[in-house]
Amino acid sequence: MTVRVAVLRDRLRQAVRTPGWEREDLLLQLKTVAAAVAAWSLASWLLAPGVATFAPFTTLLAIQGTVHRSIQQSWRYLAAVTLGVVLAAVFGSAAGRTAWTLAVLLLVALALSRAQPLGAQRLQVPVTALFAFSTGNGEWDYGAGLAAAVLIGIGCGLVAVVVLAPAVHHRDADRSIAYLAGRVGDLAAGVARNLREGGPGEAETRAWWDEAQALRTMARQARATVELGEENVRLNPRRLVSGGLLSLPDHHARVTALERAAYQLESVVRGLDYAAGRDNRAELAGDFLLPFAGLLEDIGRAAHQLGESGSAAPAGEGGPEPDGGPVATGRRRAAELAGSSRRADLRAPGEWPLYGALLTDARRALDDLARAPGPPWT
Repeated sequence: MTVRVAVLRDRLRQAVRTPGWEREDLLLQLKTVAAAVAAWSLASWLLAPGVATFAPFTTLLAIQGTVHRSIQQSWRYLAAVTLGVVLAAVFGSAAGRTAWTLAVLLLVALALSRAQPLGAQRLQVPVTALFAFSTGNGEWDYGAGLAAAVLIGIGCGLVAVVVLAPAVHHRDADRSIAYLAGRVGDLAAGVARNLREGGPGEAETRAWWDEAQALRTMARQARATVELGEENVRLNPRRLVSGGLLSLPDHHARVTALERAAYQLESVVRGLDYAAGRDNRAELAGDFLLPFAGLLEDIGRAAHQLGESGSAAPAGEGGPEPDGGPVATGRRRAAELAGSSRRADLRAPGEWPLYGALLTDARRALDDLARAPGPPWT
């Protein structure tokens, strides 16, 4: 319990001090409370007590993290509620309030709730129909009051969302990519450092494998954050002032590059795990693995640079990478390592396929990072 309180206190302090998701989340909660209270007050003044509660309840459903999502969920909820109210009134007035009428009503409502446009709000059709039929006796007046309460709740929610729209920025997307890039770069650098210190053992390769597997989840989270940043701009009135981009192709490209590089590193770890159990491990380390560590260091530096680039460099722009850049250095190192390995006397069984697989994976990781927009790659 103490830990949770400490976490909440840190998030509140972060929300007050600097912009970010913590501040956006706090503002979203405050907007929700204010809009729900306004909806309840207005509905209590205008409508009967039996339906007034639907107004603040609707507000809680209407207010989402973005303007686009709030409008989308609001019209879906309004359509589902209206459909349920109409069904309850039609069945109630035509067949009366009986168990058989309720059974047929629910069958029809459940069938109509499968309509794809209603999305996640589809279950509100049978729920509203059941409530309006059982509590409101299927009367048109009760259904009209319930629909009015829903309109009041949606109206208050959308006013709060639009007037106090979230800021248009891609800071969270930049941060998520920077974090992913840092983890990819750290993995490559950590493997390289271990190779220089004598080569991996079973414990090290297992830890690298777990980290490589975790990078897949991080990549999905980074892409979700980028997509949320895109959604935040849609229908957001603050975009008229700030001019935020509707799509972030560079961000998606960077996530894809880092995800692919992480996959190649995962394959490298698999090869190193195989090398760690070989009898000629010492010879292989001297002939190939020590120079290979430098190549992994170049991959790590390239990943870190990609995370630091932010959104400053549009795709396709920028000159060639400097000769001392990580991608150019890595490609030269890979070519030299391939040449020296071809000239070496690789007599140990399985040494050549292992060397070739590791080198191919490293080259692919460099190529994936080089294709991403960001620093001026070659």
